[in-house]
Amino acid sequence: MFMTEQGAGSDVGATATRAIQDADGSWRLSGDKWFCSNPDAGLAMVLARPDGAAPGTRGLTLFLLPRALPDGSPNHYRILRLKDKLGTRSMASGEIRLEGAIAYPVGDLGRGFVQMTDMINNSRLSNGVRAAGLMRRALADALYVASERQAFGRRLVELPLMRRQLAKMSLRAEQARAMMFQTARALERADAGDNESTRLIRVLTPLIKFRACRDARVVAGDAMEVRGGCGYIEEWADARVLRDAHLGSIWEGTSNIVALDVIRAIRREAVLEPLLAYVDELVSESDVDAALTNEFEKARDAAAALARTAAASGRDALARQAASGLYHLTSAATLLWEGTKIGSARRRRLGALVLRHRLLPRDPLAIIEDDEDLDAVLGA
Repeated sequence: MFMTEQGAGSDVGATATRAIQDADGSWRLSGDKWFCSNPDAGLAMVLARPDGAAPGTRGLTLFLLPRALPDGSPNHYRILRLKDKLGTRSMASGEIRLEGAIAYPVGDLGRGFVQMTDMINNSRLSNGVRAAGLMRRALADALYVASERQAFGRRLVELPLMRRQLAKMSLRAEQARAMMFQTARALERADAGDNESTRLIRVLTPLIKFRACRDARVVAGDAMEVRGGCGYIEEWADARVLRDAHLGSIWEGTSNIVALDVIRAIRREAVLEPLLAYVDELVSESDVDAALTNEFEKARDAAAALARTAAASGRDALARQAASGLYHLTSAATLLWEGTKIGSARRRRLGALVLRHRLLPRDPLAIIEDDEDLDAVLGA
């Protein structure tokens, strides 16, 4: 997927790569693409603007770019250089210069951005899966170290502050894992033709891309701290996980862009009501008492009101807050539902903790006795 340009990152409508049609009907692409993952791929999808096309995203067309021409000769483009990246070093990213490269239009002219959006949404889901995996890896290492290492005559996992740190990491990791499987579940139904699930996927995908990818950065950093100075050394996995975690909040749309996409989906595609109906359904199928049901309803109403205000008023500054609220609401409902389905009191407790610590009002200076909650999260 060769899309990004130096002057067209988040603002895809500023794409300057030209598509020129020859007299024989063939198309040639000219211009520079700034970030190209897997730049020596046999085939790539490229956004370009045919000469005379409308400005902005409406004028963009999607082209299929082969590395080799039918006669076996190389196509007319060059890899200018590979990026020296902070992380994800096992996958090359490069800069491409198109020099009259032969390409083939995919679909109707001017529909390129709409088509590319489908690819981006799938990639955003992949980002959520990646973030959940990174958090799980970081957490597993941290739990092992804390369980095996001793300091001050006790295992690290027995120390109160360490337990709180591990519990917070666990909560973020479990939220992401729950959202990942819930999104995949909705995607399966959408692929089978369920229209409501299609609308649901439209909001779940940016939600997991936005929040899980940001949480992965926090969890990776906290896991490095659990290992101490050794975590900062390259011979352990922590440094690589931390570097790789940062990319999730950048590619396929930065956090701001993806949060705004959540609000755009609510405003233009009316996805909020299907999402609220879905979380209500999950909780209705969960084994929760009246007090917890009441807490969920308060959180749902507050999160919905914030999202509606952000969508209706055009107040972009509320986008991240609103997206976080919907993510926490959905993950809480999912954890409660999962806990009921598999008979896990721990997962139900995790759902309750998401409500109380991520959504409902709390006094940040109140003294809270939460040993039982910590035990539940850590499985002690």
